Amino acid sequence: MKKPAIIAIVSIVLVLIVGVVIFKKLNTKTSKTVETDTTQDLPINTLPLSERPFITLSPDSTGRSLDISISKAPTKGSMEYEMIYNASGKQEGALGSIYLGTEIQPIVKSILLGSKSGGGKITYHEGVTGGSITLTYDETRLKESWNYLHFAPDDPSVSSTDGKFNVTFAKTAMKKDAVVIVMKTFGYPTLEGKVVSGPYGFFTQTPLKGTSQVAIKLPAGDHINPTIFEWNGTAWKKLVTKLNKDELTATASSNVFVITAE
Repeated sequence: MKKPAIIAIVSIVLVLIVGVVIFKKLNTKTSKTVETDTTQDLPINTLPLSERPFITLSPDSTGRSLDISISKAPTKGSMEYEMIYNASGKQEGALGSIYLGTEIQPIVKSILLGSKSGGGKITYHEGVTGGSITLTYDETRLKESWNYLHFAPDDPSVSSTDGKFNVTFAKTAMKKDAVVIVMKTFGYPTLEGKVVSGPYGFFTQTPLKGTSQVAIKLPAGDHINPTIFEWNGTAWKKLVTKLNKDELTATASSNVFVITAE
């Protein structure tokens, strides 16, 4: 065999060997990445309701951002959030991390309903109607939905996404088009008793004037002495409750509610 032919064969063999080595290295790196990304595999909302952090979303003074408030959460590590929401028929999102060990709870952070360029220019998303937010920390993953609504004096009622919580405001409770967030909150402040429905809450862009009428549907089954409690920011208050079939109603002066039963 001629020398040039031998050199060509050896070159081809070396190229094949190098290719196999590179492929194995790349494949090993890919496998390691897949093995370490386990957050998507965590089950959702398996943590008992009474053990969950108390977390709410409320509109800021402009209605263009949502303030997430976190209490009763672990005091170390971080909490990742993923917010997905509808805006003018399109799906938008926001991602971020909140470090739990660096601030005193309740921790409040702003989530922009829009985008910000590298140069600092802000573009707000129009036509927001609501969405969901998923929170992940330690080995826990929680998810809830929220409605983004505008107050209308001629129709002053709002509801949760599951339709089980309804609030009717006075016609003069807020200015027209003021933003109202309605959601099932993540957890609730410590309360003795068996919680059978909720917690639900509404959160307004501007301070609310007067009282509101709340209605919460009971889950199926028999419930002894069902009662609505409202959280006034420092303590739970028992409300005078009326039962009509499977729905409880009460006059409220606050904005977070649960139903307890014996």
